[in-house]
Amino acid sequence: MKLIDIIARKDDMKIVLDEAYCGTLEITEETPVIHGENTVLLRQMLTFEDGIALVSRFAGEHDRAFGRFYLYAGEEKLPGICYTTEIEESACSEKYPALRTIKSLNTGYKIAAPLGCDQQGRPDINLPAFISLREQPGTFPYRFEGQTYYIFEDAVRAMEAAIKGYKVSTVVVLNSPCRFGSKKEQDMLDTCLHPKFEKDAPYAFISAFNMTTVEGQRVFAAFLSFLSEKYACGNEETGRINGAVISNEINLQYNWGNMGPVPKEYYMEEYTEAMRLAWLATARHFRNFRIYISLANNWNIEVGAPGYFYRGKDLIDLLGERCAQDGNFPWHVAHHPYPESFDHPDFWNDRWATFELTTRLITYKNMEVLERYMSKPALLYKGVQRRILFSEQGFNSGSGPLSGLMKKHAAAGYVLSFLKARNMKTVDMITHHSTIDNPHEFGLNLGIYEYDKDAPFCKGKAKPIENMVRAMDTPYEGPAIEYARQVIGEEMFDYLLNVPEIIERPQDLSNEFG
Repeated sequence: MKLIDIIARKDDMKIVLDEAYCGTLEITEETPVIHGENTVLLRQMLTFEDGIALVSRFAGEHDRAFGRFYLYAGEEKLPGICYTTEIEESACSEKYPALRTIKSLNTGYKIAAPLGCDQQGRPDINLPAFISLREQPGTFPYRFEGQTYYIFEDAVRAMEAAIKGYKVSTVVVLNSPCRFGSKKEQDMLDTCLHPKFEKDAPYAFISAFNMTTVEGQRVFAAFLSFLSEKYACGNEETGRINGAVISNEINLQYNWGNMGPVPKEYYMEEYTEAMRLAWLATARHFRNFRIYISLANNWNIEVGAPGYFYRGKDLIDLLGERCAQDGNFPWHVAHHPYPESFDHPDFWNDRWATFELTTRLITYKNMEVLERYMSKPALLYKGVQRRILFSEQGFNSGSGPLSGLMKKHAAAGYVLSFLKARNMKTVDMITHHSTIDNPHEFGLNLGIYEYDKDAPFCKGKAKPIENMVRAMDTPYEGPAIEYARQVIGEEMFDYLLNVPEIIERPQDLSNEFG
């Protein structure tokens, strides 16, 4: 006998066993802290009928959907899951919005809309920029789990300006102590930054979210709850947020989700809890709010020091395993299929991106491998495949003598990559990063416009790729496709558009004979 489902309903939690047991068992609820001290919040006897029992969902202002549960028969702990697996009722249960195009730009609506990228936005937002633990001028209160937090009005205004006009937006939720508008309040940083965050490491830009204390978990969940409650079923005045990417490129955690050098299993224990908390906090308000893991293109290769850099494939597998063990929930994938070399846009020449499930890299060239891998039965949620966002990727046009050629390659590459993504069944977005060259972005020129400090929005001269972005998903895409075929080569273009068979190559035993 084991626990197989915990369903949060309007007023109660439905506890489900794998057999029609009738009798009593003890249930405990504890705080879901990872690698820290937990507190028991509930201990009581439950009466089961046909393998089902009910326990009150709310204890004062506490929502038990956030808890971790165990069942005991005497002194014996029953096996099975321990977290909520379904939010049965929400304030808003409508479907995720249907969108006209997957085409997106990481910029404001006024620049994106004339290019046909008017359906969905993808802004970055930063926890220490939004919330304070204390009331002060320029804030307003938000109540969550028995505690009052204070939301900065200027951060809200900036976010609303970024999402307004779009039919829906997916936000990238960051945890940076000094960047992305952080207010740098020490009490907030002490709460939300991971205790192992290497604040003095030169390229540790973002901390992992703190899942090691109740206070850290609560402020993180409050942030997501606020976003969903106010914006998930939004309106034309505010814009609408229906998804959140949790942190950034966590397989490069040294830079983008730092908690110091730890094994990938340790890292994913905490990251899975952050994903789960984000889902629980948002699905209460909008049942189909989507939560995404964020991955760079290093799929099956480590690109740096062990403990800091992981294989994306391993993290997906670990997330699936933890869900199978502790309770599944509807998470999705935000992947960044930059070309093999960030300096060169001609991804069709990538050598480490192959059409094998064990490919070293997933780039524009073989982006279909990700969808095929996510179709594995162990990675489904209730038999349904998870959704994919290509949420950050772009083409460097350089600045040297080959810049003109690189701009042609970028324009052609955009067309082919867009067609490949559009042909996939589970892709909701392919957003180009960036819109305008950023003079501070590692020496790369990733924009579809050159940088001009004196122009409005710093939007300078358009590059050839701008016409390609404008053309796709319109009656004018035919000439753009023909241009891309000529630049890339017709044979290569057609080969990559009509995906070769994706295989899982057997283990190489060639050195084991003898």
